[in-house]
Amino acid sequence: MTAGIPKTRASNRKDLTLDDLPFHPFTELNIRSRDPQQPFVVAYGGGLNSTAILVGLVKRDLRPDLITFADTGGEKPETYEHLEEIKRWLPKVGFPQLSVIRNLSPKAGYQSLEDECLRKGEFPSRVLGLGKCSMSWKIWPQEYQLKHWSPALRCWEAGLKVFKAIGYDGGELRRVKFVEDDYHLFWYPLIEWGLDRQGCEDLVKSVGLPIPVKSACFYCPSSTKTEVLELKEKHPDLFARALKLEANALAAGTTHSVAGLGRHWSWKALAEADEATRARMIEAPVEPCTRCADDTEE
Repeated sequence: MTAGIPKTRASNRKDLTLDDLPFHPFTELNIRSRDPQQPFVVAYGGGLNSTAILVGLVKRDLRPDLITFADTGGEKPETYEHLEEIKRWLPKVGFPQLSVIRNLSPKAGYQSLEDECLRKGEFPSRVLGLGKCSMSWKIWPQEYQLKHWSPALRCWEAGLKVFKAIGYDGGELRRVKFVEDDYHLFWYPLIEWGLDRQGCEDLVKSVGLPIPVKSACFYCPSSTKTEVLELKEKHPDLFARALKLEANALAAGTTHSVAGLGRHWSWKALAEADEATRARMIEAPVEPCTRCADDTEE
């Protein structure tokens, strides 16, 4: 079976089903009947949606061949704690151990996305609505690993493609823009299973796993005002690092169209403002980071 590349975008309606898409996506049946040389990979985002995928696969007795997580070096402490929980759980259910990858940029010497931004005097590209930061520190490291993984190489040499699960839930059908590229065939299990955010939470709780926080860098420009203030309250050390990154980028003057990490306002100004002023600050658009992101609340 060959799935066609979509020619039109899905509507923004949240009551859409797979039948409403302008193309036919891959399904669980395709995963089960795949060629033995086709590996099945889960790109784990560290949040609710991708955790629900793993639990759903366990309940369906469908084992992935590889589970990857790309660490930007700036994940929230709660996310790192959740990763350790998942690492303990995976062997218990007979799944491969989580493969954690970080793009250390050996040529440039960047140790993290935060380090790259500080050295370049830049904001994360998400502040401009772009996705270079997630591509460089989330997507590309996982793609690099895959292109050096023997099962994937054998698959491609045979003229086949790797199946990869993507964590969009049942309320995010509008985000499904493609079903394959040159190397992968994409499966959207949560959408096929009809699981919205509440359904994902119920599924994760059913096996005794905790509900993870939204997975994102602690200095993400797509953070809401509430999330920024929560970071200041719960992790003042990380908030101070975010302010340093913000001040450094502003001082470098590499971006003149934004006021700070909040795009229209700086995180420093938000923290110092009174409630009335905060209410007038325009909320930063909540934009998910490319394909590996999960748990976007709108």
